[in-house]
Amino acid sequence: MSVTKHRQRILKVLQEWFKDHEQGPTLEELCQLLEMHPRQKATVQRWLQTMRGIDVEWDAHAHRSLRLLTLEPQEIEVQLPVTETLRYLATGLAEWEKRSPELRSQIPEALRMGMSYMYLTALLRGEKAPGDIPELFKNAEETSLLDWLPGAEEIKYLPPDVTLIEGGLISDFTEGWQVEGKGVTEQVQESVMQDVLKHCRTLQLEEAYRAFRQAIVLKPTLPYEEFRRMLTAPLFHPLRNYLRQAYMELKKFAEYDVYYPCPRCRYPQRQRSDGSYGCRNVFCQTLCTRANPSLLPLPPIPKSEAHEWMVVTPGMHKYVTLPGLWEVSLYESLTRLGIRVTLYPQIDEYDLLVELPGNVRWMIDVKDWAYLRLDRLKQVHFCRDADETFIVFPDARKEHLRIEVVRDEYEAELGGVRLQLISEILERAEAIVGGKTHA
Repeated sequence: MSVTKHRQRILKVLQEWFKDHEQGPTLEELCQLLEMHPRQKATVQRWLQTMRGIDVEWDAHAHRSLRLLTLEPQEIEVQLPVTETLRYLATGLAEWEKRSPELRSQIPEALRMGMSYMYLTALLRGEKAPGDIPELFKNAEETSLLDWLPGAEEIKYLPPDVTLIEGGLISDFTEGWQVEGKGVTEQVQESVMQDVLKHCRTLQLEEAYRAFRQAIVLKPTLPYEEFRRMLTAPLFHPLRNYLRQAYMELKKFAEYDVYYPCPRCRYPQRQRSDGSYGCRNVFCQTLCTRANPSLLPLPPIPKSEAHEWMVVTPGMHKYVTLPGLWEVSLYESLTRLGIRVTLYPQIDEYDLLVELPGNVRWMIDVKDWAYLRLDRLKQVHFCRDADETFIVFPDARKEHLRIEVVRDEYEAELGGVRLQLISEILERAEAIVGGKTHA
């Protein structure tokens, strides 16, 4: 049978499915995995008929009997996400362009990583990739990305003629894919969350998005069996590949004799040179060392059991788990007051929608920032469907940020958006619901 686009897609999603299921998917589930509407199951059935006896088989009138007859393409099992490869390449090319001519012989680390990912993917797929830096630059400017980057066809909505370099400069497309700032690897890992956001907004998967984000925040370390259950849960089906990118095996994350989860963020702590342990995030460690009776030590994980545990990648922990703890904490505090609160409303347009007595609605974005900057604050816009829009900061940042001192100056530039501390928001909410006290 000739290799067709439909056959490749079906084989890929079925191989992913059978990693976590003993029985085959229904036609409706297969449509969902292929990101097709259930009404198109007749089309999927026709595709399966062309593959029957060669790639797949099923028993007539038997529920969930669809099964694979072939394991190819084997490379799907270990293929690296092409989106990560592209982000490394784009970031490396952007960094290289900024360098003075005498320093361009030094290849940026992000570009090296992108090329390594690209070579490995090409090897696993049995395809060809640019053999060296000059060939990479030649292809990046003269050839469509689809013609030379292994796996590029998996990137949705990719223009057929897009290139990474135009007229000797990085293209607008490349600028859109680069990550900026320090810690390129962590930012590339965190970009999975941006992919999830885009995917969920496109398909209007609000509940799936909320569940995915809460998992990253509340379960940065979890047993493999629980991770497997997440993969098989219907709510996570559209995001299963993103879950695999967001988590990694604990034994590959770090190698210690014992792993001690942080009592606050629940992420494996770093082992210091003196043999002691502390959270990988300095501010989180500071909060842990303050007198807080609610932060009890969590059970350690011995090295012999590391293979039974999964953790989120360092980038997801830094950029999603840690700030998300404040979001969930405020959500829980407001909920305890009897207030209706929605996490990540409108698929993360804001962090919280708070619905108070008297038809009062607040939109809240929670920011765990180390410093204030007006251009960053302006990225939060006043919500016309709410009575108030707040940017809220943890009280633990109060002395450093000096919100109470600078808020008037900043709020004058924010078009109605107001700056508050978490304690101030809770006091406002208590006053509206009748003066209840909060924990």
